[in-house]
Amino acid sequence: MSILRDIANRIYSGWCIVIFFVVIFFQMLGFIAISVLPERQRTVACYRVARAIATAWFFLCGYKIVIEGEEKIDHNQTYMFVCNHSNMLDLPMIAYFLQHYYKSLAKKELRYVPIMGYLLRTSSLLVDRSNPESRRQTTARVANLMKQGLSILIFPEGTRNKTVKPLKEFYSGAFRTAILAQVPVQPFLFLDHRSLQPVHSYRFHPGTVRVRVLDAIPTAGLHPDDAHDLQQQIYDLMERAILTGDKDFAQRAVT
Repeated sequence: MSILRDIANRIYSGWCIVIFFVVIFFQMLGFIAISVLPERQRTVACYRVARAIATAWFFLCGYKIVIEGEEKIDHNQTYMFVCNHSNMLDLPMIAYFLQHYYKSLAKKELRYVPIMGYLLRTSSLLVDRSNPESRRQTTARVANLMKQGLSILIFPEGTRNKTVKPLKEFYSGAFRTAILAQVPVQPFLFLDHRSLQPVHSYRFHPGTVRVRVLDAIPTAGLHPDDAHDLQQQIYDLMERAILTGDKDFAQRAVT
């Protein structure tokens, strides 16, 4: 029976991967079609295209979607969005639920990835994390964009969390930038994703993908020197929410 389950899972995982590349191809075509629009209209159109593509992928792969606390996001407010980075399910889930005027920060190296590189150049801000001067310039540029009303999304862990801990250590850039722009930090979490797509493999398992939006943390009146305390506050908040709300970590605590 275990052999049959393994074969079935291999077939299912292969289906999910094939469909992923098919829908990503259509997303690229959609981004090309809207590339002639002005910046803000193009960005908003990107969200709609990305959500349609993510919806199709989740449906074809048999996933159920649950979003908790979406009402906490004020679409007239500028935010620094931060979230945990579990696995390959995170990006389509962001595309599905976060319909807000924002851009994400992505590693500059990803611009060379076929198809994905084009999508990131179109929808994201690319940063060279290996270059301190580039990071400083990016921080100043992003803070200025946020003051103009553009929200930013950053994975403060930097890369996918492949450890056994709920979260990797955070980089401070997101929190320092939020303070410079004097905008609230809006954390949200992906829950139960590890059991659906183990980070060390390309296997997928059907189930429910969950997002939980936490309370926003204001930065009004904070100084850049407060960035570390803000970073720790939000890390603790997200860690507690994962430990109590993620089935994988709750079961691990019991055993």
